[in-house]
Amino acid sequence: MSQYIHVVMTAAVAFPFIAILITFPILLINYHKYGSIPKWNIFMLYTFVFYLLCAYFLIILPLPPLSYVEHLTTPKYNLKPFTFILEFIKYNPFSPLHPGTWVAALKAPTVIQPVFNMVLTVPFGLYLRYYFKRNIKQTILISFLLSLFFEITQLSGLYGIYPRPYRLFDIDDLMLNTLGGVIGFLLAGPLLRWLPTRENVMKRASSLTENVSVFRRAVAFIFDMIVVFALSIIFNFVPVIRDFGFALSLIILVVIPQIIWGKSLGMRMVRIKVTDQYNQKPLWWQVIIRNIFAYGLSGGLVLVWLKMLELTGTISRSYLGIVHISIIIITVFIVLILADFLLESFSKKHRLYFEHLSKTDTKNTYR
Repeated sequence: MSQYIHVVMTAAVAFPFIAILITFPILLINYHKYGSIPKWNIFMLYTFVFYLLCAYFLIILPLPPLSYVEHLTTPKYNLKPFTFILEFIKYNPFSPLHPGTWVAALKAPTVIQPVFNMVLTVPFGLYLRYYFKRNIKQTILISFLLSLFFEITQLSGLYGIYPRPYRLFDIDDLMLNTLGGVIGFLLAGPLLRWLPTRENVMKRASSLTENVSVFRRAVAFIFDMIVVFALSIIFNFVPVIRDFGFALSLIILVVIPQIIWGKSLGMRMVRIKVTDQYNQKPLWWQVIIRNIFAYGLSGGLVLVWLKMLELTGTISRSYLGIVHISIIIITVFIVLILADFLLESFSKKHRLYFEHLSKTDTKNTYR
């Protein structure tokens, strides 16, 4: 049991980073296509990613030392179906005439392992039917393909990292995993009457399209930062502009598009734009002030804060007090900015601090 808890804890630590990589394209597409994403869909999507992460870690962890795997002589695969039944008959202590053996029989590996392989993909079948709207035939095929991916991962020695498999490629696992997906599909039937339908969820979400949420802004920001960093890497190879490549990339890809069209690439993707406080196209100086505070002040505070933390380990003791006071002051400003964003998530009419200072607003363009 402790092994499984450790795997789940590992998945929980890795989840935020992997979830962003996996779900960001989905969020981007949904915002561009529908103008909003229901909170229920976000919850389902993130729990699905977390489930897949846990399932994947369960089939690869714990990772043994390379030296241990090099000396393994155990079989690499089992292509004989229903071996788990033969092993149950041969090794399980269960005796129907002796009730004292029943508990021990349930705890035996010949029961726990097959049951685990079935249960592993039950949630997958639930998600396929409810969230992804797959039918029974599609569920069988997709569950089989997921199981095949797991087994190939094991057979390949974690894609060649290990000199040989450290876990058995088992055809029984393919069958049991696929069966688990089917069981999950069948269990989803009774649950459907209690869970909100996609139609109702999307209908409710359409009424919230006009509100530009912090989450929607964040998706646009992340997309902008990806393209800005990509361009700044290219500029890094040009000696003349190397030192200010990031700032130049930000001006080219964010500030100038906002001045001309009222939206950057990221904002265009999620269907939002910058306006003045009267819902008209902002003046050029308003866009510049907005970005100076949004990127320059907010980002600059974080960079200075990190630099100050670094100085605490190298600066002389005579200046240490000044550094500590500076860290406290900067932390207060960062907390106030975060509080401003937090307030934005709870109030539909709230405008962020850099919008007040620049007399701009952020509006929805989805129709």
